[in-house]
Amino acid sequence: MSNLALRVLTAVVALPLVAALIAWREPLGFGGLVLVVATLALVEYTGVTLPGASRRLRAAVVVIGVGLAAAIYMHPPLALVWALVALVAVGAAVLFEPGEIAGAGARLGLAAFGVFYIGLLAAPLAILHRDAPEGPLWVFVALAVTFGNDTGAYFTGRALGRHKLYPTISPGKTVEGGVGGMVAGVGMMLLGHFTVARTLSLADCLLVAIPAGIVGPIGDLIESMLKRASGVKDSGRLLPGHGGMLDRIDALLFVSAWVYVYALYLR
Repeated sequence: MSNLALRVLTAVVALPLVAALIAWREPLGFGGLVLVVATLALVEYTGVTLPGASRRLRAAVVVIGVGLAAAIYMHPPLALVWALVALVAVGAAVLFEPGEIAGAGARLGLAAFGVFYIGLLAAPLAILHRDAPEGPLWVFVALAVTFGNDTGAYFTGRALGRHKLYPTISPGKTVEGGVGGMVAGVGMMLLGHFTVARTLSLADCLLVAIPAGIVGPIGDLIESMLKRASGVKDSGRLLPGHGGMLDRIDALLFVSAWVYVYALYLR
């Protein structure tokens, strides 16, 4: 089966479950899904970036990252406190499991980055779902614009791609694909505006989709950089056709953070 067919089949199986949890009135259902996804992504992250670290250190990074996401979700006003606790905790975890001292600083940096990269950025989508006016709608917006960006960039890049975007990190990505992804993201927002999401203004569509077309590829390239530095192609094999969980949410983590800021503070 081709990679594209596997991608479509996986999406057909997974999307109805995700959509049902988003639409469910009980916010803890979607919040629980976010924590499960964060756990899987952190397990993959530690496997890619800290393969030589002890199992206890990798487990500590996963627990601290998921704990940070859960704490911020449960009580967002104390987000800075939870971040400080997580920073101290991950520092202590590396201190007690430093491994080879010459590489301890790099392990500390990778461990701390993973906690905040995934643990911190996983929380906004769940908080958005629970706390924002029309929260489930905004979650669908974040997913739709990310999907539009990814799909538009994929097909535009294959059809028209000539100029490499960042060949040392991701040889397959092109400038033309990036532009096509942004256009497709705007198109997804406008489609929603004229069909099922009439409460979104044209300004909402543009102010969500255009920044998302910038921050989404940044998230994608960051994960690609981490994988290339570690010499792996995918973060895992959990999702056929997509790779691992982190491969699937790398752009969404950044896009959902932007949608959270826009919907709750800038709109």
